Amino acid sequence: MPTPTTPSPLISVALSVYNGERFLEAQLDSILAQRDVQLEVIAVDDGSRDASVALLQDYARRDGRVRVHPNPANLGPTRSFERAMSLCRGEFIAPSDQDDLWAPDKLATLLAAIGQADLAYCDSAYIDGEGQPSGRRISDDTQMLAGREPLRFAFANSVSGHALLVRRDLFESVRPLPPELFYDWVLAMFAAARGGVVYVDRPLVRFRRHTQAYSSLGREGVARKPDRYRGWITDRVALLRALAGSRFDAGGRARRMSEALELAIDKRSHAPLLRAIWRERAALAAPDRPAWQAAVRLQMRMLRKLARARREAAG
Repeated sequence: MPTPTTPSPLISVALSVYNGERFLEAQLDSILAQRDVQLEVIAVDDGSRDASVALLQDYARRDGRVRVHPNPANLGPTRSFERAMSLCRGEFIAPSDQDDLWAPDKLATLLAAIGQADLAYCDSAYIDGEGQPSGRRISDDTQMLAGREPLRFAFANSVSGHALLVRRDLFESVRPLPPELFYDWVLAMFAAARGGVVYVDRPLVRFRRHTQAYSSLGREGVARKPDRYRGWITDRVALLRALAGSRFDAGGRARRMSEALELAIDKRSHAPLLRAIWRERAALAAPDRPAWQAAVRLQMRMLRKLARARREAAG
């Protein structure tokens, strides 16, 4: 007799769309062509003024796996993605941008890799607005992290939303997401704090870089924001506070780091921050770098960023 097989769990693709008509059809086709997985597509439109909604509704009429939910008002990227994920029914959620292209085995590969972890993600290959490859990947620009050390992800996230698969119960446990932060940063940090993060060293997404793309990652010629150092520091504080205020902050490590960083921002003293980084050196170090070296590098990096943030504030 044949051996019974365990049914494949449902994967929900959470697609947030805003004026995505130009590339949306190609992305939907690549999602619906995923092999060896059970699939639903939850498409949330965030107030598009082009033909995105009509295109989504046409797909929903032709394919019962697609459900369309227009937002009553524009929510912005994080809140729109959060709404899309909240409408998902699957055991796993895969967020999707509106303008990429997925390899046919992307979801099956991430599902096979995730094991007992809470999140798995892959590399991505850059393409331009016409779909032409640049020959580069995200991993050429960013150190790709894995493991169960949330502080590492708080200071140096490498997980992109378009490339991840996350357990829905993790997402539910950390809602509501801080609206001022990228949702993928938050999910990666909390996944590392609970079941861990797995990295798949394959470019399973063709990540489209064009002038209308929301993320600046991999885009050339993007003007630097005048307050980019202040923004970076503010984001680190927000991430650490989110973790510190949760049940996932083992031993109060994020709370202590957050308090030390805020003291440094207030110019009262850098010493507590430098001590906190040294204390957490093993957690902050990537596997290919000695812990002491990682700590010293982060200490110097934080001092530079704090100094530059103050110069920005001074005008």
